[in-house]
Amino acid sequence: MPARFHNRKFRIVLLMGCLLVSAQAHSASMRALVVAGLGGEEDYELQFQRHATAAADQLREVTDDVTLLLGETADRAAVQMALDEIFQRARADDTLVLLFVGHGTYDGERFRFNVPGPDFSAQELALWLEPARARHQLIVVTGSSSGAVLEPLERDGRTVITATKSGEERNATVFGRFFSAALADDAADINKDRTITAQEAFRYAADGVEQFYAANNEMATEHPRSSGPEPMMVLARLATESFDPALAYLYDRREAIEVDIAILRAAKANYSTGDYFAELQRLLLDLAAVENQLASPMAADPGTATP
Repeated sequence: MPARFHNRKFRIVLLMGCLLVSAQAHSASMRALVVAGLGGEEDYELQFQRHATAAADQLREVTDDVTLLLGETADRAAVQMALDEIFQRARADDTLVLLFVGHGTYDGERFRFNVPGPDFSAQELALWLEPARARHQLIVVTGSSSGAVLEPLERDGRTVITATKSGEERNATVFGRFFSAALADDAADINKDRTITAQEAFRYAADGVEQFYAANNEMATEHPRSSGPEPMMVLARLATESFDPALAYLYDRREAIEVDIAILRAAKANYSTGDYFAELQRLLLDLAAVENQLASPMAADPGTATP
């Protein structure tokens, strides 16, 4: 696994319906859209929403113009409408950031984002983005087969980051998990300026993917790629307070639970459906309890820790 995630601010958000959060501040220099697509299975759905929400929270430390689409509202019409609204607010000197968290499919010709209702292709997204005036653009696609978007989304001034090197890498990816984590982890801050750039987040996530497969003795089925200008835009600002050693036991517990979740997912075929989701629910509840303790003033007292 990559460097310890002691300063991550993951928040477990169980969204069973839909949520659309949009802030419209004309003074912002960055305009961001974060979309969590379909998961196909409940555990993937929860993970995508969690990672998208965590990333949106960190982006709001940089700009108040962040639109987050989750659940049933994250369909093609909502994505297109959100982009149109952003373009109405945007100026030529703005930065546009799009983050798509979820599965994708590739039929040998077109990549499609998996969303509620009809999917949309990378070619359609490219058409929707034609009115964008933002001089600097970043598109991050974290799902399977995402490498297939590199060519259709290519244009001057735009950086495209993907979880895979091509559309042929079709397995579920872990890149999104690490990219989201990078936005709240000191270890991603290479130059120690208390900010995380897109380039730093990409390097952190790519390293995390490599170490994940090595730790599990598996052949990597995803190879992250970054195409276009080096993405130096700031995506997150780290908290100024220093790490509290008194909370080390909680950070260790959180990391251990996340490892257990990864192991459970890898061994899903060995469980019945009922047993698998019961164990997943137990781990998620444990993780939520640890997160609550980290957020509580009582967290520094080891006596209050979850056993």
